[in-house]
Amino acid sequence: MDGGAPRRVLVLSAPVGEGHVAAARALAARMRELWPAAEVHEVESAGGGRRGGVRDAVLRRSYAATMRWTPGLYGLGYDLLVRHPRFAALCKRVAAARLGRSLAPLLREEHPDLVVSTYPMISGGLAWLRRRGQLPARSVAVVTDVAVHPFWVWADVDETWTLLPASRAQAAGLVPEAEVRVAPAAVDRRFHPGDRAATRRALGLPEGAFVVLVTGGSLAFGGMEGVVDAVLAGGAGEGPPVEAVVLCGRNERLRARLAARGTPGLSALGWTDRVPELITAADLVLTTAGGMIASESLAVGTPVLFANPVPGHGRAGARMTEEAGLALVCPRSTDVTAAVRRLRADPEGRAELSRRAREFSRRTLDAELEELARRL
Repeated sequence: MDGGAPRRVLVLSAPVGEGHVAAARALAARMRELWPAAEVHEVESAGGGRRGGVRDAVLRRSYAATMRWTPGLYGLGYDLLVRHPRFAALCKRVAAARLGRSLAPLLREEHPDLVVSTYPMISGGLAWLRRRGQLPARSVAVVTDVAVHPFWVWADVDETWTLLPASRAQAAGLVPEAEVRVAPAAVDRRFHPGDRAATRRALGLPEGAFVVLVTGGSLAFGGMEGVVDAVLAGGAGEGPPVEAVVLCGRNERLRARLAARGTPGLSALGWTDRVPELITAADLVLTTAGGMIASESLAVGTPVLFANPVPGHGRAGARMTEEAGLALVCPRSTDVTAAVRRLRADPEGRAELSRRAREFSRRTLDAELEELARRL
């Protein structure tokens, strides 16, 4: 290391959903700007070589199938891990050993002085390597969700970054010996406060409408069609018309069904790289998934509403975000309609949510990375 900055950095994530990868890419981009002399290498795989690719495919497909068809099963697994520490410890030992063995060749080849992980099982692999003296580099686990389940926290990882003081307390309760910090969300720098009116004109959205950006993550899960109906119902009565812009992600069937409706005030988008502009243009971001899209919305300063959040970390994180004064949670469709109607008629309430969001995002990721360099 030269002047406190690392020379070789390894940023690890896994293609299970888009949030983990997006956070890793944001971190790597900031590191390259802050530490121009450093070699920053990104690896988006839960392991190396052919076996790593197979594992990635299995994880990605099983996660997608579970969240789309049996989300309750995912919630049950989350609850088991949180409520039964011995069971969680057993699962962690097995997963950490498997990931550690897969990561060992990569670590030997890269010989980094800093390793950052945005995927919980990879963080476990790093902890396994540290316990066996095979990881001399400093290690950092970056938690991308507000709620922290046991796989996110490992005593043998040097630092764990969480999003809220409540997240830190949750992590410390799970693994008291872990070094846990509260850090800014790892979001792309394109997510920042902007000119809403100008962005709407650029996107062709009506300037006088109450624009709700609806998303269910990259897979668009969480009963999206019912949520969309609830949003549109919130436009009844006096006030500006409601414009629902739905991010369907990789769910082409959902996009086609919504587009076929021909409903005024409803537009359905497939995969797009214009999410920063869409969040800036919106009066409200409504998500069934949470995770990265909530952090990105808070960075822009757009109010967040969790609609029937997915079981497990989705519901837990939504509740914790609401308790921090940074979002609203609507468990039922009727709650969504009422919240949209209320916020549509209450610009001062929306402004207060925006103020809290911007205050939450005031500390930058650059500042946290500079502090990390000093600790190195």
